Amino acid sequence: MFGWRGRIGLLVPSVNTVVEPEGCALLPDGYAVYATRMRNSRSDADDMAQMCAHVDRGVDELLSANVDAIAFACTAGSFFEGADGEEALRERLRGGSQIEAVTTAGAVAGALRSLDAQRVAMVTPYIPELNDLEVKFLQDWGFDVVSQAGMSILTAFDIGVVPLEETYRFAREHAAADADALFISCTNLRTMDVIQALEEDLGIPVVTSNQATYWQCLRSLGHTAAIPGYGRLFELLPAARPVPVTV
Repeated sequence: MFGWRGRIGLLVPSVNTVVEPEGCALLPDGYAVYATRMRNSRSDADDMAQMCAHVDRGVDELLSANVDAIAFACTAGSFFEGADGEEALRERLRGGSQIEAVTTAGAVAGALRSLDAQRVAMVTPYIPELNDLEVKFLQDWGFDVVSQAGMSILTAFDIGVVPLEETYRFAREHAAADADALFISCTNLRTMDVIQALEEDLGIPVVTSNQATYWQCLRSLGHTAAIPGYGRLFELLPAARPVPVTV
């Protein structure tokens, strides 16, 4: 059976073309990913609210596949209603079961805490509306967002076609010198293959949406081996299974 060590169910925005391939590239042998999609088209708060109307249907579908964890693989969709909204979303992901539930926004906050980050430089593909909401979310978790920059991409599908080298240049250019971690947001933005280079060039840990999502999923399933090549965060996997983080 595929996923004999652990099966991860993903709720994915319908336009997202990145989160599944990036996850399949990094997951160790024995883990498998199964996804269902939530219809969306724009990268703004109104579209996030409409997309989240599909959560309960998606959870029901994934539970029918007997997955071991469910992750809501959309950063903006899990932060746009603030910290309280993220907590409520995690409860919806369980669908009345005791399954492990992960949101990308919550996983990012947990990753930054695990790296002892306090002063965070944030780069995104988003429009200013979403950037402002994400800054507020991170501040509610106790982080100091020392810089922010967005690519102002409104059509959500277009985020997935941003070239990897453009993501690298944009992130490096907008990483504040006084930050102790760089966060690159959005599960539809290619980032996995530039994490190592950015950490080497900037000298600080790098957290990205997909990296943090899969890191939290693997930890919740009890994975204990580090995974090289995806940044300092994945060197923390041998740590004990975490208590769920709260604001």
